[in-house]
This record gives sequence, structure tokens and C-alpha cells, in this order.
Amino acid sequence: METLTKVKLTEEDKELLLDVVLKQRYASELVSCELTDIETGQKNCEENRIRQLNHLLLRLHKAGV
Repeated sequence: METLTKVKLTEEDKELLLDVVLKQRYASELVSCELTDIETGQKNCEENRIRQLNHLLLRLHKAGV
């Protein structure tokens, strides 16, 4: 099975996917899971990305998404 990281999405596809994620209220959960994976060592990333994810999570929580 091909993962989304290997699938070339059009801009329209990306917008549609984002719309669905936000409308289904999965955005906060996805960002939170990503941060948990980083904190537990399951994923590696740079400090800047961690700061960006934390900032995004705060904004999503404030927006109720």
C-alpha cells in the first residue's frame, strides 16, 4: 500500500484533505500525536519543527479545531 508521502497530491487535493481534517476535528489530534511520537523517540525532527508544531497545536486549540 502506498503512503501519502509517496503520492503526488495536487493543490486541489491538498486543500480538500485539509478541509476534511479540519471539519472532522482531527487536526489537533494529528498534531498532538505527531508531538507524542517525537517525544517518545518514535520520530526524529529538528527543534524548529517541534516549536512550529507546538505553536500550531495552541492555535488549533484556541480555534476549537
